[in-house]
Amino acid sequence: MGAAGMATAAGNAVLVYLVLSGRLCGDAAGDGRREDQLISSAVSAAAEAARRRKEEARERRRRRKEQARERAGRPWPERAPDGWGEAAAVAARTVRFTWAETLGKWALGEVAFGIKYYMRQQGNLQHEYAGNDSVLLDGPEVRQELISLLGYLKLCMYFSKKPYKVFLEFGGYDQNDVLIKKSKARLLKPAFTVVRDRSSKCFLLFIRGAISVKERLTAATGAEVPFHHVLVQEGHVYNVVLGYAHCGMVAAARWIAKRAIPCLSKAVEQFPNYEVKIIGHSMGAGIATILTYILRENEKLSSSTCIAFGPAACMTWDLAESGKDFVTTIVNRNDVVPSLGIASAAKLRTEVMASSWAHDLRKQIQQTRFLGFVNRSVSFIRSHVPFVSDPRSKVVDVDMLQSQTSEAGSKSSADTHAVVKKRPGLVCWSCVAAQKQTIESSKQTQDLENQIDTTVKTVKVTDEAAAELVAINLHELNLQESDEDDAGREEKESALKETDEEEAMELLETLTDEKQELSPSTSAQEPQQLYPPGRILHMVGLQAAAEATTSEQGAQEEVLALYETPRHLYSKIRLARSMIREHYMPKYIKTMEQLIEKLPEEDIDDQLDSL
Repeated sequence: MGAAGMATAAGNAVLVYLVLSGRLCGDAAGDGRREDQLISSAVSAAAEAARRRKEEARERRRRRKEQARERAGRPWPERAPDGWGEAAAVAARTVRFTWAETLGKWALGEVAFGIKYYMRQQGNLQHEYAGNDSVLLDGPEVRQELISLLGYLKLCMYFSKKPYKVFLEFGGYDQNDVLIKKSKARLLKPAFTVVRDRSSKCFLLFIRGAISVKERLTAATGAEVPFHHVLVQEGHVYNVVLGYAHCGMVAAARWIAKRAIPCLSKAVEQFPNYEVKIIGHSMGAGIATILTYILRENEKLSSSTCIAFGPAACMTWDLAESGKDFVTTIVNRNDVVPSLGIASAAKLRTEVMASSWAHDLRKQIQQTRFLGFVNRSVSFIRSHVPFVSDPRSKVVDVDMLQSQTSEAGSKSSADTHAVVKKRPGLVCWSCVAAQKQTIESSKQTQDLENQIDTTVKTVKVTDEAAAELVAINLHELNLQESDEDDAGREEKESALKETDEEEAMELLETLTDEKQELSPSTSAQEPQQLYPPGRILHMVGLQAAAEATTSEQGAQEEVLALYETPRHLYSKIRLARSMIREHYMPKYIKTMEQLIEKLPEEDIDDQLDSL
């Protein structure tokens, strides 16, 4: 009985052990399934949240697109604003437009290094203005014309830079000779004056250039607006020239015309032998040319002429050609303003981006001991400190200066588990967003990184690699999975993959939309190529043939000449170190005085006859 009791007790103990062990295993399996269910629900919730965020982002982009189309489709003002509210609205729109066409398109590297490199690469291009299509002007008649133009330029400079009283004293005018005086400029309302010049028997209308902030905003309102010129002969319309012109200058010219036409009409009736001349420099010259087109449509002022010194490119080809008989444009050497416009700036940016300025900059950095040390240090820090690799960081190196380029193809990381967080779709973004990303630049970046003492392990993550790493981590956690769990895991991985691809495509769409919103003018229509108007006289400085062989010894002397140049030469921006400095009026005056000294006072035939 004792042995039988012991056997029964042992059997019961075995049964209890088996039951309890089975329950424990069942509980463990149940816990694993519950954990999988929690993971599945978390993934589903994350996917649903990502889908909602994506829809919200698409809705925001759609609204921004509609707003951008509305702004682009809204016509620019064709007249000066009446009140401060309208002026503030125009100023705000001008600032947005200027930002979109300048810093919104040009990257920091292109402005700081690309333009300088391209300028050095193309060299001095003044000889292009003295080509076969240009006509050399020489002789005493040209000299007398230059003397007359120089006098008008000095008067224009005194009106723009000096107090009005000094201007009157320099020109020999008194208060009775002043017909209109508007010395204070407003937005789209430039400063101008009308005086009677008794020595030349002319009514001179001077328009000041962009000196104050409000005048510069007028010049910055550079959108193209429709403009036409009606050609009148003997009181009959015989032709209409259609085209586009600079918005701010058109509005300013119409504002001046509204105030000047009644006064000039009365003055011409009182002094019928007097002529009307409109004179300006820079922005004032562009306004003066458009104003001349407007005044000539008036029967009493149909003989008005214009003298424009360094005018901005302000009208399309047909309009500019139609003013050859009454507009004289003078350009000084490398002055960039007559060629500066939205279309020409876009061409220049394309040429700068096509140049190898980044490669040249890397060579300069490597050859300079200090800059090379700084660049290697920055690269080392970016490769080891994760947050420094963020493009929003304030620490930048050569690669971050390139236009619209992200990191070069592969990311440096010391931790492979950190790489799992990187979205593989971002590799596609960097390839698409970079307008110019060459294999050579990535190789050179790797060469710079190889110079660092610490070896940096570069890992390129794909969807398969991410899935493998996830699987490895799951095995390390000793999670037992059944066939159903394998199927669920595959669904999760495919869902993650689709989410990554969708986020990458969403990022691509966002970047594309932002790029289009930065330049609303291109979404509506292509920018018109604008030109300087009328007959163009270009003062060109050519290198002397004798000095060409001694170019290494110092600065070369220039031989000045005056050419009548074709208009198509001003569709391209030619960079030079002095392209801004030579736009100012003192430089114009100095060049014209040198030309006047060079040109002969009499013809050679007249000199021989006198002998």
